[in-house]
Amino acid sequence: MAKSSLGRILPVLFGFFVMGFCDVVGIATSYVKQDFSLSETVAGFIPSMVFVWFLLLSIPAAVWMNRIGRKRMVQLSNVVTFVGMLIPFVHYSFATCMAGFVLLGVGNTILQVSLNPLLTNVVSGSRLTSMLTAGQVIKAVSSFCGPFIAAFALGVLGEWRYLFPIFAGITFLSMLWLM
Repeated sequence: MAKSSLGRILPVLFGFFVMGFCDVVGIATSYVKQDFSLSETVAGFIPSMVFVWFLLLSIPAAVWMNRIGRKRMVQLSNVVTFVGMLIPFVHYSFATCMAGFVLLGVGNTILQVSLNPLLTNVVSGSRLTSMLTAGQVIKAVSSFCGPFIAAFALGVLGEWRYLFPIFAGITFLSMLWLM
């Protein structure tokens, strides 16, 4: 199979959609604040539960990726993200939301560290820049879809929290497709 075949590129590009899930914390913050009667200060701290992990884990994740491989590292990120999305859905409390957001941040950090290098395994050098750009467009589309998924979960399914199993399901599909 050629290095740049579509069958090898698409599952990797779909990982960029999962990468955009970290932006759900912006939507979730207002709901969590309301559901648990949080102060502005505490609610303002919630996004850091997702984004501080890049600062703390990006270099260790890159070192570990070099030991276990790019694809395994992406799959690890999918598992961590999947679990993170299920925790606040299975049991909804402030603590489980924070645990879910921490795992989302850890999974997203691992994904950001390993997905671009994995793309270099399946795309030839002359197409790499355009594929990396396509990946960022896919991530932006995912971020853009977050509020619509939350609105769908609230309006159609009756609870905004149903966005968690929706994101978990999409992450699981990404994991299966990448296998």
